[in-house]
Amino acid sequence: MTDLAFAWDRSARAVLVDALARLDVRRFVIETRPGELAIARVGRLRHDPGGRHVLAGCGTALSTAWIVLRGLGIRPELSFPRDPGRPDVVAAVTPGADDPATPGDWNRFLALRAVSGPPRGRAVPVTDPGVLAALAEENHWPRTRASRHEGSRGLAVVAEGTSCVDRVLVGAAVHSLRVAAAVRGLATEVRPGVRGRVPEAVLLVFEK
Repeated sequence: MTDLAFAWDRSARAVLVDALARLDVRRFVIETRPGELAIARVGRLRHDPGGRHVLAGCGTALSTAWIVLRGLGIRPELSFPRDPGRPDVVAAVTPGADDPATPGDWNRFLALRAVSGPPRGRAVPVTDPGVLAALAEENHWPRTRASRHEGSRGLAVVAEGTSCVDRVLVGAAVHSLRVAAAVRGLATEVRPGVRGRVPEAVLLVFEK
């Protein structure tokens, strides 16, 4: 990676790279530009002709970068560039004013390493409505909403629209909720939604 306009030192950049390397998706590139981080999608999967999984993966990278920046005391600002010359760039993050990390920011930063799926063979679903409602309230990504999934033991994360940006935002929201669950010592599993063209994911929550 090249030097960031955020004036980070090598250690801070290494923290971001380490967090991104832990993700189970790889179809994205984090690019450095003057004053911003750009997130670009890379290629397509054979079983994903519409690019839905790739865009959701970009959202996961976006959420991770956001959490890292907050942990480092940077207030990020989100934008979605529309550059005909670079249609692969789906989101950008620029630094705002200095803003020291809160205890919640730090807990989410530490929980990036703790995000995990349910234990094999002994997964106990979380069914407490209060726990699921509190978890849903942790979603602060625009153009998305999280709520109890009807007929399921988890949460439904749904976008307001059907664009590529909406798919990225659903991916970011799902990842941020997985991190919030990890803060609480819970495991999670992501499954596709069933709303057709509307971006949706179902997040199942389990005890560890």
